[in-house]
Amino acid sequence: MSAVASCYTIEKAIKDLFCSENSPMQFKAIDVQSGIAALSRPGFTVAATSGNWTAADNSGKLEEEVSIVVTLVLKNVANEEERRKLAHPAVKYVVQKLHKNDLGLDMEPLTAQDWKEVTTAEHLAVNIMVVELNFKTQFTVTPDSAVETLRDLLSISSTFKSPTPDYETLSEATVITKEVNNVPDT
Repeated sequence: MSAVASCYTIEKAIKDLFCSENSPMQFKAIDVQSGIAALSRPGFTVAATSGNWTAADNSGKLEEEVSIVVTLVLKNVANEEERRKLAHPAVKYVVQKLHKNDLGLDMEPLTAQDWKEVTTAEHLAVNIMVVELNFKTQFTVTPDSAVETLRDLLSISSTFKSPTPDYETLSEATVITKEVNNVPDT
């Protein structure tokens, strides 16, 4: 089992499960913030949206319970009834793949919580249906994992894209900061 360094480890494992070329029903990885231009298959995004910690014992370990939201975006379907014919099986498929799945990570298996349609009038105007599926899991945060998290934070990358429908990359940057060890120089 692989350690869970951060919630992003869980997000990436879920995204890989559904959006990789090896997935039997390949979803299209999307960035909801960038808008949805065209989808030839259901769109998929995942995010850890909240969490809470409890002390496991006096060792400094914490148990982190995390809420995971999977968002499915269905587009280019004739009407609302046709979208629902696609939405319900897609929801069922995702739940069946994730419920009681630990993704090969050192965490409690995901548990399905609920799902809801969050389609807005703006979505309907462009023939989009949006469904959110909620899951929970739990893993142990150790003092050692804080060092790994610090290393991740020492290298921060940004990508700036155009607001046009093709979302052309305008610039990319990586900032690498120096690790501070709080030991005075001698």
